[in-house]
Amino acid sequence: MNFQQPSAIPHLPRRARTLTWSLLALAAAGCGASDSASTSTLAERPQPLTSRPSRCLEIRAAHPGAPDGDYVLYVAGDIRASWTAYCHDMAGAPTEYLTLTRTDADSNFSQYTAGGGSPGTDVRTHFTRLRIDPVTLRVVTGDQTFATSTGALTHSPDTVTAMPYGVAMACDGGQGQGHIDLRGTPFTVEVESFGVGGADATGAAISSEGGQVVTLSGDGFCGWVGPQGSYNPFNQQGSLLQLHYRGEDLPATCQELKAARPGAPDGEYALFVNKDPLKRWTAWCQDMAGTPREYLPLVHTEEGANYSQYTAGGNSPGTDVRTRFTRVRLNPITLAVDTGDHTFSTSSGSLMHVNKELVTAMTYAAAMGCSRTGLANVDLRGTPFSVPVGNIGRAGVSSESSWWAFHDNFQVVEMRGYGGCGWVGPQGSYNPFNKNGALLPLAYTLPQP
Repeated sequence: MNFQQPSAIPHLPRRARTLTWSLLALAAAGCGASDSASTSTLAERPQPLTSRPSRCLEIRAAHPGAPDGDYVLYVAGDIRASWTAYCHDMAGAPTEYLTLTRTDADSNFSQYTAGGGSPGTDVRTHFTRLRIDPVTLRVVTGDQTFATSTGALTHSPDTVTAMPYGVAMACDGGQGQGHIDLRGTPFTVEVESFGVGGADATGAAISSEGGQVVTLSGDGFCGWVGPQGSYNPFNQQGSLLQLHYRGEDLPATCQELKAARPGAPDGEYALFVNKDPLKRWTAWCQDMAGTPREYLPLVHTEEGANYSQYTAGGNSPGTDVRTRFTRVRLNPITLAVDTGDHTFSTSSGSLMHVNKELVTAMTYAAAMGCSRTGLANVDLRGTPFSVPVGNIGRAGVSSESSWWAFHDNFQVVEMRGYGGCGWVGPQGSYNPFNKNGALLPLAYTLPQP
């Protein structure tokens, strides 16, 4: 079917409620509906995005060859309504999936409980992603591309081996069960979206967590609870389930994320500078079980990118000390890098600074040498940050020949430090080795490839 553009962002849910049923329901005529988004032919040449993308097809049009993966889409192109979609089959017919963050054994499953008129073993299907139309926000519950199923039973004359999303079903053999958990996504579902169906059907849909969690139970002979319009909702016979985008406070820190999502693991999350929806960045949240800290993942980690080196020789004998960084500690409020944090770095070499102090690591963005030329590189391409011009300087004895140069919209800085001993690094640096790091303030800028 063709999806229509909504006139406004789907409304916010009302408070959580419980619906229960106990009635004789007549079997509805017809089968459960199934939607598939129509696709159009992709032009061979890149088509620049003229607005914020709402579909994976728009991503592919702008970036031919883009692989399957996570991308930011916007409901109706609205900057206030961003969400992370998994774009599937980008080489063919791009389709959008919503990744579910709660995938434990008791979350996001549908079950047809065996027994009574349906002999066999319980059929339970677990979902990790849901097929969602990005315009209507309707879930195609029968899509099992990212689902796994166990069990088999007979619903005469059919053999049942899988269940659509958001369904609890049984045939007088015990309560069917189902569970929906949209926490960790910006979506909710209203309890009125569910209904009872079948013969002698009973059941309940219990909503909690602000409409992001729904617990389902259903029974009858045979009966179910599922999305409105469901009929014999097993195998791939799923109907549509309407979701709603909810506005939420945009997190600026990992601590705010932890408060909103207790139990969230270490990993990458979207943060917003000063809670500004136009200033989104991807942070690695470290130690979420304790005191969360923010790190900026560096896209360019190849040889020659994002390293600092103290070149051995002269008054500092030993071997070159080089430290390479994959993430840097970033204060999400001040946007200053703690260059002395080595949590996500590796170092090689060792030397004696002026034959007195052992050096085994370098701070970020520091090039140092003692009658030798030290080397360093900062490469922030692929992130929305750059280095302001006045934040790099030179210091040390006879360091006048040290230099640095900016490239790629101030996202790349090449540094050469020389003296006896001398260095180039963030303003205020002093002997920038081991953990003697100064702060390096960054600026938010447009992401670069």
